[in-house]
Amino acid sequence: MEKSIKQIKIIFWALLIIMLIMAAMAFYVTRQTGPLMDWTLSQKENLKSIILILALGGIPASYIFHSKKVKHIDPELPMAQKVNQFKISYLIKIITLEALSVLGILSYMITADNTFLYIFALLFVAYLINRPTKNGITEEIEPYIPEETDES
Repeated sequence: MEKSIKQIKIIFWALLIIMLIMAAMAFYVTRQTGPLMDWTLSQKENLKSIILILALGGIPASYIFHSKKVKHIDPELPMAQKVNQFKISYLIKIITLEALSVLGILSYMITADNTFLYIFALLFVAYLINRPTKNGITEEIEPYIPEETDES
């Protein structure tokens, strides 16, 4: 179980560092060279619409997918197997958020439009909110349900 939790944390932090490096490089290169392509205003607005729809649809979709998968983990399984099933679902969720973030950064490089930096920031915050902790993972797999007392 500890090994799986450690793997989750390593993957999370590695993806975070990669996203930050890509964002810094994209910002620097775009500020130095400008957009990679000349776009008409309508092309840029169409791209913005597509990226916004993907971002605003991808965030809840990743959360819904993950929560449904976690709810369907068999409570009879040993904790190590529960964590492994959680790991697969969690990785899909954060990789979705990371991929959408990268899409925002690439769009920024192509157009040099700051709106894509804001989209990246939104996705980056959504990614950071999902920072894995041992207590958070075990609580999500086996939520604490207080026992009801008969004090009537």
